[in-house]
Amino acid sequence: MRSLLKNNAIFAILFMSVISFVNASYAAKASDETSKAAAEPVTTSNEAQSNEAQSIVPEEVKPVPKQDVTAETGTPQEKIAEPLIDGYYPAYPQTKAPADDVQKKLIERGEYLAKMGDCIACHTNVKGGTPAFAGGLPINTPFGTFYSPNITPDKETGIGNWTEDDFIRAMREGRDPKGRNYFPVFPYIYFSKTTDDDLRALYAYFMSLPPVKQENKSLPFPFNVPGARFSLWGWNLLFFFPEEDAIEYQSDKSPAWNRGKYIVDSLGHCSMCHTPLNIFGAPKDRYYLTGSFIDGYWAPNITKFGLRSASRYEVADVFLKGELINRAGPVAGPMAEVNHNSLSYLTEEDRLAIATYLKTVVSEESLGVSPSEQQPTLKRGKQVYVNACIICHQDNKMGAPVIGDGANWYRRLKDSGLTGLYRHAINGYNSMPVKGACVTCSDNDIMAATDYILNKSLSRSQWTDLDNAGSQKYPSSGKAVYNENCGMCHDDGKQGAPKIGDKAIWKPLLQKNMDVLIKQTVSGEYHPKNGGCKHCTTGEVIEAIKYMVSQSKEEGNYSLW
Repeated sequence: MRSLLKNNAIFAILFMSVISFVNASYAAKASDETSKAAAEPVTTSNEAQSNEAQSIVPEEVKPVPKQDVTAETGTPQEKIAEPLIDGYYPAYPQTKAPADDVQKKLIERGEYLAKMGDCIACHTNVKGGTPAFAGGLPINTPFGTFYSPNITPDKETGIGNWTEDDFIRAMREGRDPKGRNYFPVFPYIYFSKTTDDDLRALYAYFMSLPPVKQENKSLPFPFNVPGARFSLWGWNLLFFFPEEDAIEYQSDKSPAWNRGKYIVDSLGHCSMCHTPLNIFGAPKDRYYLTGSFIDGYWAPNITKFGLRSASRYEVADVFLKGELINRAGPVAGPMAEVNHNSLSYLTEEDRLAIATYLKTVVSEESLGVSPSEQQPTLKRGKQVYVNACIICHQDNKMGAPVIGDGANWYRRLKDSGLTGLYRHAINGYNSMPVKGACVTCSDNDIMAATDYILNKSLSRSQWTDLDNAGSQKYPSSGKAVYNENCGMCHDDGKQGAPKIGDKAIWKPLLQKNMDVLIKQTVSGEYHPKNGGCKHCTTGEVIEAIKYMVSQSKEEGNYSLW
């Protein structure tokens, strides 16, 4: 049936040539909801086992609402909106008192699911001052501005008159109470995989919210013309197959794996941002979760290959702590909001379930080349660059330094050294994804691509200057090594690391003398080997230690070590 419909794509294309771009644009905005979580799937023969393995919130584990604490008293205070890149974090509203304990548990479960789906992100216009879930968020597209709808239980402007069946149909079939198709900017192709029980819990939660009277804004022309929604039948014929949406329990996989798959593919709708879209705004399933650009950021490859350098615990920690794997910097862009509004509320079991599933996903790779362990060469570097690096470094996407910009690359090489640039490219660094999104590439491939970019960017005189200064091999200072590798723990004393600048903590360490301190750090006694920096040379580690000591000592000169 699917192949038959796709062979008749001309019919759908006639209707969808315009709204496809709207869907793609909204998919970018909906990156506010990236890799989140969901609930439990409808299954067939293994339904009982599935329900047990994928229950949403265990009776003994209830999500604890996040609260800020006053600095003076240590008591909870109302959460204040925090600034984000393009707006503010919305606050979750209080629900009305439930009728009984059964309803209370259902609402609590629904709230957990709503946080999994990050519904608040698109249905709240914080910059516009609208209350949570009252809609009105402007979504810019090439064909006009769309606005998210009011989903509070207001009977005039929200969904207060919706029945439970109306709500389930909207989520499951992408149609409103009158049977009209929603534009596929609403991610019903993912939400349709959600179980009825979970949808009922979501409905109970939304009906318990404070009703907000706020009129929905009309669709832009030509989508407000009578009959415009008829075109959506073509898109659904091509790309929406609800009869295939049930996520069946796989008995040869662990309960955590099954749970993770369900979370990722239903309410979590991770694919909406992490899977490339076709020209009609539908996901390219062959490249499932291999990465895509969202709002000027790279939503990275989160398949087995993209996450192979991290354990499942490290992957799960990204959702909770907001730090990229490989200590590559803080999570930024749309994913930072997803973590704040959604993933950080998940139970540890659900975060680990997501990681367990993701680390088994195998898809075709849309970027990259087959790995090579040969020594780096410029010829190989060009091949890697053309197949992967070019998508960012050719035109400054995500702020990537452009190939050929000699001044920029000269400064970077002088500040970080060649080994530093290699580390950034291999491990990821801030907006730079792990291996530049070429997850199939070997470390040598990435080094070759780095060499190629530098060779095409720096003049002979710049190379001579750097060579004379010794900057090709080592960062310019211990401070640079520290900032790149050590600061994540030592800035705040995380994981027991002595906080830089805390003289009381460093005093007993220094009393053992520098030889002991260096030996313990390099060899891994009471400390990760080389401070956890797999690519640092011993000389770089020593420079970083000297810098930390210089910032934390009371007296003495350690610069000669």
